[in-house]
Amino acid sequence: MQEGKQLVRIVLFMLLLLGHISAAALTLPASNSAVNIVPHSRYLIDVNSTLSPQTVLQRLEDFTTYEDAIYNFGFVDRPIWILFDVNFSRAYPDEWVMRIDYPHIDRFVFYRVDGNRLVPMGENGDRVVCGSGPECRTYWQPLLHHGDHARYLLYLQTEGALQVPMVAQTLREAYHDESRANLLFGLYYGMLVLLLLYNLVLYAVVREVHYLNYLLFLGAYLLFQLNFDGIGKEWLWPENTWMSNDGLSFFIFLSAIFAFRFSRQFLMLRQYAPKIEKVVYFGEIASFFGLAASVIFSYHIAIITAAVWSSIIPWVLIYAGFRVLPHYRAARYYVIGWIVFLIGTIVLALNELGVLATHPLMFYAQQIGSLLQMILLSFALADRINMMKIDSVARLREFNEQLQEKIANKVEELRQKDRMMIQQSRQAAMGEMIENIAHQWRQPLNQLSLIQSNIFFEYQLGTLDDKKMEEYRQQSEDLMEYMTRTIDDFRNFFLPEHKSTPFNVCSSIQRVIELLKPTLNRYHIETHLDCDGSPNVLGHENEFSQVVINILNNAKDAMLEQRPQKPEIMIAIIDDPEVVQIEICDNGGGINTKIIDKIFDPYFTTKFKSQGTGIGLYMAKMIMEKSMQGHVYAVNRGEGACFVLELPKHVSKVNKDES
Repeated sequence: MQEGKQLVRIVLFMLLLLGHISAAALTLPASNSAVNIVPHSRYLIDVNSTLSPQTVLQRLEDFTTYEDAIYNFGFVDRPIWILFDVNFSRAYPDEWVMRIDYPHIDRFVFYRVDGNRLVPMGENGDRVVCGSGPECRTYWQPLLHHGDHARYLLYLQTEGALQVPMVAQTLREAYHDESRANLLFGLYYGMLVLLLLYNLVLYAVVREVHYLNYLLFLGAYLLFQLNFDGIGKEWLWPENTWMSNDGLSFFIFLSAIFAFRFSRQFLMLRQYAPKIEKVVYFGEIASFFGLAASVIFSYHIAIITAAVWSSIIPWVLIYAGFRVLPHYRAARYYVIGWIVFLIGTIVLALNELGVLATHPLMFYAQQIGSLLQMILLSFALADRINMMKIDSVARLREFNEQLQEKIANKVEELRQKDRMMIQQSRQAAMGEMIENIAHQWRQPLNQLSLIQSNIFFEYQLGTLDDKKMEEYRQQSEDLMEYMTRTIDDFRNFFLPEHKSTPFNVCSSIQRVIELLKPTLNRYHIETHLDCDGSPNVLGHENEFSQVVINILNNAKDAMLEQRPQKPEIMIAIIDDPEVVQIEICDNGGGINTKIIDKIFDPYFTTKFKSQGTGIGLYMAKMIMEKSMQGHVYAVNRGEGACFVLELPKHVSKVNKDES
C-alpha cells in the first residue's frame, strides 16, 4: 500500500515536470496561413557560453517558455537556444519553412533533433557570407522532416540587439510576403532616392551649402537604413560581413555627423543661438569619435553606444530648432520633421534595448518617421530659398534707393558744375550742353540696371559668390566713374590747358568693349576686335573712349531696330606709318543716304526725343577734330554702316621732345 502511494507521487511529479518543461507542439494548419512559432517554443540562455549541440539535449528541463509574441532579448552577447516541436498536417503537404524576419543576427544554426543526435539543416546570419536573394535579409529555413512530427533546435549568437520573430509558413506564402515587403521597401527607398536626386539638382542650380549638407545627411542615413533593413546585404554587399554587421553602428555615427552639421548651418545657430551652436558642434565632434570607435571597438560596445547616441540626437536638435524658431521661419518644418523622427527613434531604441515589447508595427514606424522627416527637411530648405528670395528683393529695393540717392547727388553735383561754368566767359555755351548730358548717361544707367538684375537673380539662385560680387561692384564703379568723367570731359573740352598724353589705341578700345560687355551680351551682340600691331597715339584717352562708346551705342541701337539674324560689330585697327585708322562696322542695315551727311550735326537724331538728343555723334566729331586732331566719317558697307576714325601719330615726336 505504501509502495503504491509512492509510485503515484512519482508519476504526479513527472507529469508536473513535463508540463513545466514543455510547450504545446505547433500543429501546422491545412491552409497556407502563417503560424507564429514563439508561443509554441522554449528558450535557454547559455550564460557561460559552454553548451555544445550535444550537451544542450541534456538540459531540456532548463528550457522555459516566452510570454511575448516575438522573442526580444535586448543587447545580449550570450548564445541562445530555442526548441520547438511541429506536427505536420497530411491534408496540406506543401513545403513549410521557418522564417526569421530580423537581419541582425550574427550567426544561427538550425538543427533537427533525431533521437539523441542533432542533424544540421542550415546556417545563416549577418556574419555569414550570403549568395543573393531574400534569404540574405529574411532568413528562411526549410522544415524538413520524416513523418508527421519533428523537433527542431535553433542556436543563436549575436553581439547586438537580438530579436527573433519566428514564423512557420508555406514556401508559397513566404514568397507572397516577400513580394509585398519588396513593394513597401521599393516605395520607401524610391521616395528617398527621389528626394536625393531632387535636392541634388537643386544644389547643382543654387550651389547652396545647406543642400550639400542635407544631401550628405540623406545619403548617410540611406546607407544606415539599407543596412538596418538588410537590403544592403541582399543587394549591395552580400559577401561583406563587416558591412552587414559592424556597418550598422558605423552608419549611425556617420548620419549623426551630417545631421549635426546640417542643423548647425541650416538653423544659423551661430547667429541666433551661439550657445546652442557650441553644443551642436560638440555633438558633431563626438560623432566623429563614435565613428572611429565603431571601427576600433567590438560591435557589442559600438552598437549600444550608437543606440544611446541616436536616442539623444533628436532631443538636442529639436531644442535647437525651438530656440531659433521665433527668429527663423524655416525652422518650423525642421522642428516638425525631427519630432516625427524622434517618435520612430524612441520606439526603435526602446525596442532594441528590450524595454519595449516588440510589435510588428514597430518594424515600419521608424521607416515612416524617417521618410516624413526627410520630406519635411526638404520643405524647410525650399522655405529657406523662398525667404532668401524675399530678402533679396528687399535688398535690391534698398540698393535701388541708394543708387537713386547717388544719382541725385551726382545730378546736383553736375548742376553745381554747370553754374560754375556758366560764370566763365569762354564756357557760356556749356550750360545748354549740360541740360542734354542725360543722353550720355542713359547707357551707363541701363548697364547699372542690368548689373542690379544680374546681382538679384544670381543671389536668388545662390551662385553669387564673392568673386562675382566684386566683379559687379567694380563694373558699377567703372560706370559711375565714366559718368563722372563724362562731366569732366564736357568741362575740360573748353579749357585751353589740355595736356595730351600717349596711349595705346587697342588697349583703349578693349577697355571700352569690356565696359559695354554686359549690355552687348544681353542683346547677343558679338564684338570682334582685330588689332594690327600695338599702335600708340597722342591725345586724350578718356575723350577717345567716349567717341568709341558713342559709336558702339549707335551701332547697337541700329541692330536692335533692324534685328539682324546674327548681330555683330567688327572693329579693325590699321597701323599705318603716319596715321592709325579705326573702322567700326556693324550689320544693322546701314544709314539712310539722305541723312548720312547730317548725322554729325548737333541735335540731329532719328530717334524719339526720350531716346536721344543727337549730341553723341556731334561730340564725337568735335573730340576727334579739335582735341585729337583727327577725323571721323561714316560710310555704308556690306550689310551695315562703318564709322572710320583717323588719328595722326605723334608719339615719336613727343618722345623726342621729352628726351
